[in-house]
Amino acid sequence: MKKISCIILLLCATLMSFSQTDTDYESFVENITKAINTKEVKSVYELFTSDLKKEIPAEEFEKVVLNYQKELGQITSTEFWMEGELGNCYLLEFEKASMVLILKLTPEKKISVCTIEEY
Repeated sequence: MKKISCIILLLCATLMSFSQTDTDYESFVENITKAINTKEVKSVYELFTSDLKKEIPAEEFEKVVLNYQKELGQITSTEFWMEGELGNCYLLEFEKASMVLILKLTPEKKISVCTIEEY
């Protein structure tokens, strides 16, 4: 019985050490916001997993994000909205509209899902 308890505790500790925290997500959202507002979206793309980079070419990602910034203005605030099937959802308040950022991080703290949709 003691061995089983020790194994369970060890597994829980291991899972907790590899999981992403709210602080990790907040940091990523803050960095994404700063990158969009300063038009430095390549720095966000560099945080993508290799699989996500295969799905979304760098030029396409940059073009779409910069178009949002051009049409909607600066991001003035962000707020955690909910945890969805694809990842954590954040409300992005631009100067002219609201959008939703869906973000999912890997245990290695890489972005595996990053989409911006209309709210």
